[in-house]
Amino acid sequence: MELHGTIASNLEAALASAVRLRGRPVYKETITYWNDLLHQARRARERRAALEDAKLAVLISRLETELADRSKRPA
Repeated sequence: MELHGTIASNLEAALASAVRLRGRPVYKETITYWNDLLHQARRARERRAALEDAKLAVLISRLETELADRSKRPA
């Protein structure tokens, strides 16, 4: 699937079209595109969350190390 712009901007455009076309016939290809876009967006959200979790883990580890180093030094 080729996107033009961000996933968010593509979702906004698809939503605007879906609202505008509510109650009207829509091409099967359009429905397929919207479903593919949703799939891509869900995958991007999962990857983003995983990256944030990894970043959080690194920050936690670094802070733990800093605190451990401080407890070894005399006050």
